[in-house]
Amino acid sequence: MNYAGKVTIFAILVIAALLMCGCTDQQVQTTTQPETEAQETLLVYCGAGLREPMDEIAGMFKEKEGIGIEYTYGGSAQLLSQIELYQKGDAYMPGAKSYIDSAIEKGFVDKTEKVVYHVLAMVVPKGNPAGITSLEDLAKPGVRVGIGEPAGPAVGKAAKQLLEANGLWEAVDANVCENGVKSGTVNELLVYTAMNQVDVAIIWDDLYNPENMDLIEIPIDIGFVKVIPIGTLTFSENKENAEKFMNYVASDEGKAIFEKHGFTTYPSAKYGD
Repeated sequence: MNYAGKVTIFAILVIAALLMCGCTDQQVQTTTQPETEAQETLLVYCGAGLREPMDEIAGMFKEKEGIGIEYTYGGSAQLLSQIELYQKGDAYMPGAKSYIDSAIEKGFVDKTEKVVYHVLAMVVPKGNPAGITSLEDLAKPGVRVGIGEPAGPAVGKAAKQLLEANGLWEAVDANVCENGVKSGTVNELLVYTAMNQVDVAIIWDDLYNPENMDLIEIPIDIGFVKVIPIGTLTFSENKENAEKFMNYVASDEGKAIFEKHGFTTYPSAKYGD
């Protein structure tokens, strides 16, 4: 190889090394915030099914108070495990009160506010090709049923409790294992339904999208309703701002955003406590 060729290769290697260094620096900058910025940002663990209203609330809160919100979305049980493992953050808003109760028992949550309700319902692909009309239909042989993981998201735990209370769990679980799906988040169930990969899924009614699925309500006398609270974390380093955010979520202004996204806000004469 001649001298010019060696110089060219050397130059390419130097440029590549510089680019790699530049990329590394950039990654650090995007994951590590300056201390002043970190003090103005709250870390909130939030159930995946609450994403749309909570994203909007974060924008409103930032505009109102100048405090940013960083969300970690996921299944309620998964989030509680993360809180227990890392013991950092400012607030926790799971998909059901039972998870807040567990967090309180573990010493992770101190103050709480009730915000909205989660109401179980069934959704089917548009046109209801499998002809699902009742909860009992989910136990019929061959029906492709989608539910949340019973040990994972709040919607999965609630679905199992609903089916057990109505004597349907074993038959429906057999259908799920043979033909259907168990999902880590309620949002995945929406995708399976919209893409006709399941005949029916049990979700929270506020997530129903009329454009690509049909809703089948579960009668209140056999149904399942849960209050969704938000709580501040005991190890928050921004306790005043964490409580300010919790109160904003539970305020009339915050609840109005939830109502816009199809939620029933707390309290309600229809659902009670």
